[in-house]
Amino acid sequence: MQQVLVPTQHKVSQHTTELLTCRVGEQWIGFRVQQVREVVKQQLRTHMPKAPDAVAGLINLRGRVITELEVRQVVGLPRRDEGVPFHVAIVETISGEDFGLIVDDVGEVITMNEDAFEATPQSLAAIWRQVSDGVLKQDDRVLVLVNVDRFIGLTIPNVNTLQAETVVH
Repeated sequence: MQQVLVPTQHKVSQHTTELLTCRVGEQWIGFRVQQVREVVKQQLRTHMPKAPDAVAGLINLRGRVITELEVRQVVGLPRRDEGVPFHVAIVETISGEDFGLIVDDVGEVITMNEDAFEATPQSLAAIWRQVSDGVLKQDDRVLVLVNVDRFIGLTIPNVNTLQAETVVH
């Protein structure tokens, strides 16, 4: 039996990742499913005086106190109009702390080959370059893969999150 060798540049990675897709303004973003605990609708929130602007407040989710961060605020988008519904992705950092990331809408969970991601383009706004682990071109959109730990560390500099390594080379 003859063995056929496949050239390296044509090999397909066996490494896949699942992403929860969300929309913030017109931009689609993805969070690694391993870091997403759940998605909830708007919760009763306690506002915290003197907190950073992006901190929307604290919520009590089944006995856990969780800091909510307004993703729109962090990426420089205008505030959401009063009464407009939103979702909160409850994510866990590498250090084990939970945060709620407020997004405009939640899409679906997709499974992607890690080789499909490309390096974050320098043409993206600085904030996206700082929090992105890469981008994924899809038929009608570009999805930004958000590094949760860098996003939270940038938003709340005092939080003890470890610097996660970039997945895309």
